[in-house]
Amino acid sequence: MKIARLIVLATFTLCYSLTGYSQVTKKADQQFENRGYFDAARLYKVAEPNAKSLEDKARIFFQLGECYRLVADYQQSLEWYEKAITAQYYNSNPEVYYNYGLSLQELEKWDDSVAQFNKYIAKGGEKSKANNRIKASQDAAAKKAGKTKLVVENMVELNTPFFDYSMIYSSKKGDQILISSSRQASTGPNVDPITGESFMDLFTSDQDKKGKWSAPQPIAGEVNTTSNEGAASFNKDYSAMYYTSCKYESDKKWFACDIMRATKQGDKYTQVSNLNILDRSTNDTSVVGHPFITADEKYLLFASDMPGGKGGKDLWFISYDKSSSQWSKPVNMGAVNSSGDDMFPYIAEDGTLYFASDGHGGLGGLDIFKAAKTGDMAFGAVTGLEYPINSSSNDFGLILEAKKDGDKSFSGYFTSSRPGGKGKDDIYHFMEPPLEFSIQGTAYDKDSGTPISGADITIVGTSNSGDPINLQTKTDGNGGFSFDKTQIKGNYTYSIDVKKDKYIGTGDKLSTVGLASSTNFAREYFLIPIPDASKEIEMPLVLYPYNEATLLVDDKVNSPDSLLYLYDILVKNPTLIVQLEAHTDARGKDDYNLELSNRRAQTCVNYLISKGIAADRLVAKGMGETQPRKLLRDTQGFTSGTVLTEAYITKLPADRQEAAHTLNRRTIFKVIGTNYVPKK
Repeated sequence: MKIARLIVLATFTLCYSLTGYSQVTKKADQQFENRGYFDAARLYKVAEPNAKSLEDKARIFFQLGECYRLVADYQQSLEWYEKAITAQYYNSNPEVYYNYGLSLQELEKWDDSVAQFNKYIAKGGEKSKANNRIKASQDAAAKKAGKTKLVVENMVELNTPFFDYSMIYSSKKGDQILISSSRQASTGPNVDPITGESFMDLFTSDQDKKGKWSAPQPIAGEVNTTSNEGAASFNKDYSAMYYTSCKYESDKKWFACDIMRATKQGDKYTQVSNLNILDRSTNDTSVVGHPFITADEKYLLFASDMPGGKGGKDLWFISYDKSSSQWSKPVNMGAVNSSGDDMFPYIAEDGTLYFASDGHGGLGGLDIFKAAKTGDMAFGAVTGLEYPINSSSNDFGLILEAKKDGDKSFSGYFTSSRPGGKGKDDIYHFMEPPLEFSIQGTAYDKDSGTPISGADITIVGTSNSGDPINLQTKTDGNGGFSFDKTQIKGNYTYSIDVKKDKYIGTGDKLSTVGLASSTNFAREYFLIPIPDASKEIEMPLVLYPYNEATLLVDDKVNSPDSLLYLYDILVKNPTLIVQLEAHTDARGKDDYNLELSNRRAQTCVNYLISKGIAADRLVAKGMGETQPRKLLRDTQGFTSGTVLTEAYITKLPADRQEAAHTLNRRTIFKVIGTNYVPKK
């Protein structure tokens, strides 16, 4: 793992006038122990030709693999691990298989990594540790092959072939950022003995009106030095910056990594001071870094391997007492920490804690995790983010993107060493892909089933905050029409009207409000040809209690809802005048049936009037038993074309007679006018 630039540790200054195999290997081992991986690798290469035995060569090959893996040069690490395996180093140390698998995992060579982890187990390695890595490789492969809700893009304008990481906003408007980088523009001529690159510095970039970020430049002022600076955080008004500083002194064994505070004055950062979280007179080896200051500046979170933690590096916090102008002693963040490394804390506006860890499982390397806020500096269960944010490489340093009001999409930035980047660590942007909506429809003649060309299509969209949308088109020769993603927007409710001369217009409603995935709405519309006034038009079932004229609602029918079918037709076709007809069966006296059906028809008219339909568009007419029903299609066992006369029904078996009577007891409508002029 690339701890080297995550929290920079320490090393001796090299003396290259060493002679003798034992002296060189001893110095190389010392540099490796002190995390001076780059310098250790150079020494191991000097020593290797003079190794006295195959065992010595094998160990040096393994150490070279380790050096390159720990500075994120995974491709080179493979070469040296393979040489160590060829020299049978696994006989003395099966970790060669395990660490070889880690490099393969970083390069997304998952099948090969699983094979190496299995060899590690076969040679007596720790089974649970290897099985966790096998699962991580298998999960990473499956996640990459599956579908994802997020899009991840390399921020090519910010990245270089070197280490670029830990982006943070540095202005109220969100149009300026700060990154940590070992690019060649860093301060001073010295080379970091850990990475072999320039020491880390902080760089700033501005965003133009088109959203493009400028080439990062070193921040002005007193912050950047010839040592390492990185992983910064800002207070709410961006007047103060907290950052990691690791002072390099060639005559000391360790870098002293501490959290510093600087004040912003214009474009410069000055008045640098050390928070002195640790007493360096009693602890000169623990590292402290990755600060995150809360918006109220009450708490400062950070990562450290100080005594009292649960594993490698834990998350800690200190609190600020305004009355005494002092910071408290460090408090371990407890349950969010693991037995591994937990680093790069960040708290979003909603209180969610995000951080990186290699101790909570995941897909490999450092993964990004989150925990919901449950109280003052208290957080709930830890869960990992999904691919493609997390990968089998190191993923860390997540922040959420500055948003406009009302934008609740999940987007932001993070750092990753995944394959395909410009450098060893790159900054990536992630976002939910924009939701896309479209509508496709076809209009048909309801009686014949043939497509209707030239029908008028009108779509009106409304939202709580957006401007209304008005769209119009006509159906093509196949009765089809469509509106694409540029026309149909999210968080709108749409009303669709389909009209054609000599047809009863129809339509429906649909909504994109609250939809979490892109959708293509497919619709079919069946237009009823307007018949002459003598022909009835069927409608959903309307029934009444026995011998009554009220609308029946029971477990089989909801008569008011059935009348809404006609209500919608009248609303969509404001020039129609209709006659509502109620029919009875042939049982009972003619004059009574006629009077009952008149009352029932008037009940339907009154209901439509109560819904806002003009009374002069409605005519109620009771038909009694005078017009037996002629079936237009096969219905309930009766064939199309059957006329349900009293004579026909009396010849039916007893169990079929009631069904026929029920079909005669119907409410229908007829179009008796098409030229109604709505009153203003």
